[in-house]
Amino acid sequence: MDIEFVNHASLLLKEKESYFLTDPWYVSPAFGGWIQNPSPKTELIEKLLSIPANKLNVIISHGHDDHLDDFFIRQHLADATFYVPKFKTNGLSKRIERLTGRYPVELTDEACYVDGVELRCFINPEFTEYDSVVTVVSETDAVIHANDNWHEYPAALTAALNNCLSAIPVENRYFFIQFGIADCFPVNYPSFDSQSANEMIESRFKSYQDATTANLKHLGLDKGYYYANQSLYQYPASWDNGSLYDMAQDFLRRHPGPFVQCTAGIDVKTGQPHDVSNDELFDFLLGRLERFLNNAIGGPIPVKLMTASNQYESGSVGYEASRQVWSRIFNAELTLEAIIIGGMGLIHRPDHNISSIHAKVSKLAYLIQSKLNSNGLNFLMESK
Repeated sequence: MDIEFVNHASLLLKEKESYFLTDPWYVSPAFGGWIQNPSPKTELIEKLLSIPANKLNVIISHGHDDHLDDFFIRQHLADATFYVPKFKTNGLSKRIERLTGRYPVELTDEACYVDGVELRCFINPEFTEYDSVVTVVSETDAVIHANDNWHEYPAALTAALNNCLSAIPVENRYFFIQFGIADCFPVNYPSFDSQSANEMIESRFKSYQDATTANLKHLGLDKGYYYANQSLYQYPASWDNGSLYDMAQDFLRRHPGPFVQCTAGIDVKTGQPHDVSNDELFDFLLGRLERFLNNAIGGPIPVKLMTASNQYESGSVGYEASRQVWSRIFNAELTLEAIIIGGMGLIHRPDHNISSIHAKVSKLAYLIQSKLNSNGLNFLMESK
C-alpha cells in the first residue's frame, strides 16, 4: 500500500487501483478561525482531482471541521464513496448526505471490504462517543488512523485493535495519532500570565507524549507518526511565543521519542518527500486569483493580493487580508468586497485615484464567487 501524507489528518492511500483518502481539509477555515498550516502541496491536490470517482473512497473519522472541508467535498469529492463511523446518532452521516446527495457507508468494528481492503472503526468509550480510530488493512499493510484519539486506550480497545491487526507484520503497521494542542487554552485566556501559560502548554505536551507512547507500546509498535496538528489561528496580540505547532515541534526536539512528525507531501514508507514542487495550495490559489483579476482588468496599474507577510509593491493596488479571509474567498463564502467594503483587510494604493480599479474588482468579485460555486477550485487551477 502506498501511503502519502497530504496535510493535517489527511492521508492518501493506494492499494492496487483503489484509493483511500482520510479527513480532507484543504481550503476552508475550521471553527471559523483555523487555517491549514502548512497548506497542502498543490501537486498533491491536483493528483487528488485527477482520481476517478469510482476509484476513490473517502473516510471521515469524525465531524470536526478540520477533518472535513465541506466546500472541497461538495465541489470535488461528491461522487466518491464515503465511509463514516456509525455513531449513536447520525449527524455526521446526514452532513455527508447533504454534501454529496448520498448517504455514506457506516463503519463499525465489523469488517467492511472494499476492493480487498478491510475497513473498521473503533470508538474509545472513555474518550468520546463521537470520534473513532479507523483501520485500513490490505494484504500486506495496515494503517491505524487514530486522528484525535490520543488518550491512553483502555484494555478492551487495545485488544480489539491488536486482533484486527494480527495478520499484518508489526513492521508493516503504520500508526498515526494527534500530537498538539487542538484548542485555544491557555493562549486565549488573559487571566494567565505568559509564564503560567507556557508551563501549562509544556504540561499538556508531556501528557500527549506519555499517552501516545503508551498506545504505541500497547499495539506492540516501535515507531509511530504524529499528525492532526498542522493548524493555525490568529493569536491574541499579547501572545509572542510563536504558534502552538512550532511550540510542539520544539518540545519534540527537546524530548525526542518514538514518533515521527509528518510533513506535507511525504511518502510515509520512505520518509522522503514525493517529487513534487514546494508550491503550497494557498499561495497557488492566491497567485491564480491575482492573475485572473489583472487579466480581466487589463489596466496599467497592477493589482496585488497579499497577506501581512508580503511586502507591498510600490505602484500597485494591494489588497491585503488574513489567510482566514482569503480562504473564505476561495471557498466562496465571501467576495473581494469583504476587503473593499467590509473592512476585513487593508488596501495599499499608489499616489493615484484607484476608484475605477475598485469598481472593476467589485464587479468581478461576484463573478469569481459564482465561478467558485459552480466549478470549485478548478476555476482558479485551470485559469490562465
